[in-house]
Amino acid sequence: MSSYTVAQNTSFLTAASVLQKVISFFYFIFVARIIQVENTGVYFFAITFTTIFTVVADFGMGPVLTREAARYPDRSQDYFNTVFWTKIVFGATAYLLVVILANILRYPPLTKDLIYVSGITMFLDNMLTAFYSIFRARKNLIYESIGIIGSQFTTLVIGTTALLNHWPLVWLIIAYTSASFLNVIYISFAIKKVYNIRIRFVWNSSIFKIFIATALPFAIAGIIGRLYSYSDSLLMSKMLTAKELGWWSVPYKITFAFQFIPVALSASVYPVFSSLFISEKTAIGPLFEKAWRYLFAIVFPLAFGLMAIADPVVNHVFGQQFAPSVTPLRILLVSLIFGFLGFITSAALNATNRQKIQTKLIATALVVNVILNLILLPKLRIDGAAIAALTSNAILCLAGLYFASRQVAINFKNIIKYINQTLWPALAMAASAYYLSTKIHYFPTITISGIIYLALICITGVITKENISLVFSKIKPKSI
Repeated sequence: MSSYTVAQNTSFLTAASVLQKVISFFYFIFVARIIQVENTGVYFFAITFTTIFTVVADFGMGPVLTREAARYPDRSQDYFNTVFWTKIVFGATAYLLVVILANILRYPPLTKDLIYVSGITMFLDNMLTAFYSIFRARKNLIYESIGIIGSQFTTLVIGTTALLNHWPLVWLIIAYTSASFLNVIYISFAIKKVYNIRIRFVWNSSIFKIFIATALPFAIAGIIGRLYSYSDSLLMSKMLTAKELGWWSVPYKITFAFQFIPVALSASVYPVFSSLFISEKTAIGPLFEKAWRYLFAIVFPLAFGLMAIADPVVNHVFGQQFAPSVTPLRILLVSLIFGFLGFITSAALNATNRQKIQTKLIATALVVNVILNLILLPKLRIDGAAIAALTSNAILCLAGLYFASRQVAINFKNIIKYINQTLWPALAMAASAYYLSTKIHYFPTITISGIIYLALICITGVITKENISLVFSKIKPKSI
């Protein structure tokens, strides 16, 4: 059966995620402009609220299934069935928690209705991760990529139909639920066809005991991590207004839209890290450095470039009603740098059986984030939430790098070299973008600034003829 290299898998998932994020971003703009700020806040929060509980539904089983199936492919069928039915039980439990907590917190009836439907989406997406884990273990991300695109297209069609026909707000959530349901059907047929793995009413207690013990650190880390990612939204839902949540949704959505890049890369390198930890541990360090180099070249121009043109982008794209979103957007773009790099440090720690360290780091970042939000939200409102996110993200990333370097040999001279090759070209590009944005429309500003950045990284040696040839040779599919 065909399998793919890290470069190929990253290309597949990145291409799919780019298309998905582009569609999702423009769809969100459409939604925000039509339903206005307050309804955008309610809609955004309902999805955010249920997203928190996905880690309860998964309970760390996804990463463990990927890791173990990568190490022992012949046991994939037994692993899959045990994990699948375990996730069904955990998913139902998570949905019950969603309903209970939504009522305990006494959210308005509309908010609760949206949360209930969004919880169904959470349950279905939890099932999907069991299938995706097998494909990731086999280093085959093309089917996941197809599912990502198909789901987003389905959401777009149903959601747009609802908006144009002025259907109730809940239909925007139903659009996601329908897409997830169809994706489950698709991926269940795909895994049967490709690997002859099918859903069977089989549950192995021995496998469950081993997996649950192994997954516990992942689960705790996941729960803490999810609370870390969304604790600000929970606090804002009780401390701020729906309109302020709507303003917050814009910088959050913009920065989140780019997370597919480190997610795709970490999904590709994680099983490789896991395999190398068994067979060739010394090779993990160089792969880690290459992953960071790739992210430097992308996140620096993204962060600093968008900071330079944040004002015209928000005001022209979303409208003047979202003007208060500009400052938190600029702060979150700095946080994006640490967020990108943190995905790789997390993958390295998890793959080298250092889940407990990663859990402690996330717990520390969570405590810092909550304390800062409690202090800053009453005074600075959504700007305070952005500052809290930046501070805690920086702590998580830098501490993760320190502990990862204790497990694998990381050449920090190479890291510094890669930063030098990409940081100053990004800053020069951002300065030109800021100047141009005061003279011309932001569309040509982005194009010109992008050309400037590409020219500068060619000068610094990030892009060479050899690199281009190597990329094209690696993305050509081949059966092995």
